[in-house]
Amino acid sequence: MGSGGGGNTVTKTTGIDEEFKPYLERVLSNVTNRYEAEVAGGPDAIVAAMDPRQKEALDMQTNLARQAISGTGIYDDTAAMQRSLQNVAGTGAGQAAAGGSLGSARSQAAMQSALMNEADKFNVRRRKVAMGGVDALGQAGTTMQQYNQMRLDAPHTSAQRYFGYLGSAPQQTTQTGGGGKWFN
Repeated sequence: MGSGGGGNTVTKTTGIDEEFKPYLERVLSNVTNRYEAEVAGGPDAIVAAMDPRQKEALDMQTNLARQAISGTGIYDDTAAMQRSLQNVAGTGAGQAAAGGSLGSARSQAAMQSALMNEADKFNVRRRKVAMGGVDALGQAGTTMQQYNQMRLDAPHTSAQRYFGYLGSAPQQTTQTGGGGKWFN
């Protein structure tokens, strides 16, 4: 008499272990209720609203950016530019008078050049400020776009979370062993 080879051990998943079912049912019921409320409430029920300070800061950033681009408000440097040009013109006229050549063509050309250089300094600064304003406006827009995208993605995010919970349920497993074969 002898015996044959052994069989394979088979693991079979048959469902949720009985001891976990009451807990799982309660949790899944809560998760299902929350998911349904979130979806029914729309993105505002899922994504945290912006803090009022964030909204205010974005509004201020947008306003200052527009002022910088247009050269208005705190970025209006027209009066400073005029004062600077008058100072250059006054200094040039004073120097020309002291030298006795108030009307010479060279003196006038030098004054024109000095005025143009001074005006160009303001123009260069104005362009930098305007570009900074454009950048700030873009950043404010990007922040709002990202927030709005989170709101659009919120139902998907909630569903993904919900199905993640469903997939995490403990499973009941059984093992069966293969037996050998007896023969004579």
